[in-house]
Amino acid sequence: MLEFFISSASRRKVLIHLLNNQDKEYYLRELSRETREAAPVIKRELDRLDQIGFILSWSSGNRRCIKVNKNFLFLPELKSLIDKSASVFNSPRVSQTFTLKETLRIRKTWDERSKKIMGAYGKNLKRRRPRHPVEMRMLDKLS
Repeated sequence: MLEFFISSASRRKVLIHLLNNQDKEYYLRELSRETREAAPVIKRELDRLDQIGFILSWSSGNRRCIKVNKNFLFLPELKSLIDKSASVFNSPRVSQTFTLKETLRIRKTWDERSKKIMGAYGKNLKRRRPRHPVEMRMLDKLS
């Protein structure tokens, strides 16, 4: 779900990791290891996040330190969005289950409806697209 709003996979990983660990300070290579992304990719995303003020960055020797800016204007909204997308992703999405008997009953009503349509429009009616091979095997087993 989150990929529709944030198209960059590496930016999503960095945001999720930083928002879930807001109090921790990171080095570039450490963040790269934990997100399993290449360091140049992480650096590019961190530069972009630094430009908008999402992170605070400073040099410590020859290392770049990174921390989430607690005063960032959209921090609560981003955290909420990340949490909601994680809960949607992890929740089961079974809308409806059928037993074989119910499936066969539904299939029979589809067949009856198809016969009515063929009767109304003629027998020369053809499908616009061919059936999928899996669907053909299933129909062969049922008949």
